[in-house]
Amino acid sequence: MSAPRPRGYYLAVGIDLREEMTRLRRLPAFATGPLAAAEPQLKIRRASRKPNRLGFAVPDEFRISVTAYPGMRPGDLLETLLHELVHLHVGRQPGGHAWHGRLFKQTLSQAMREAYGIGGLRPPSTRHGVYAAAIEAQLAAEGGQLRLLPAAEPQSRMAETG
Repeated sequence: MSAPRPRGYYLAVGIDLREEMTRLRRLPAFATGPLAAAEPQLKIRRASRKPNRLGFAVPDEFRISVTAYPGMRPGDLLETLLHELVHLHVGRQPGGHAWHGRLFKQTLSQAMREAYGIGGLRPPSTRHGVYAAAIEAQLAAEGGQLRLLPAAEPQSRMAETG
């Protein structure tokens, strides 16, 4: 394992990604997998413009990378972080959709519901954006402050508010 990084390394768009990753690892969606037992290596890449690839996971090395870029919204960052954590939890599956198949989509949907109260979405693909937009809509509705759900209480805020 490499030397610890300063806390500021993990900050992007006002979010401490290591702290958020720690919270997300406690979600019921991840209770039976490797994330519950150990903290993966997290790398924050800094780009001068929006990259084609917002993040990636390397399950065999138990590490993820998330890219911060100018104009990035909190929803973009949170969606990418959770997406990559789901890759570590699910891993590569057999078949034609090894990385983004049914199990991946189900796990991502469950984790979004548990972490951010985002439910009822059926993204047409696993491309970035659908969950980020839903997180941003919640931010707007809550005056710019995302109320994160405790990992121990996987309730839908959508159900609480209406």
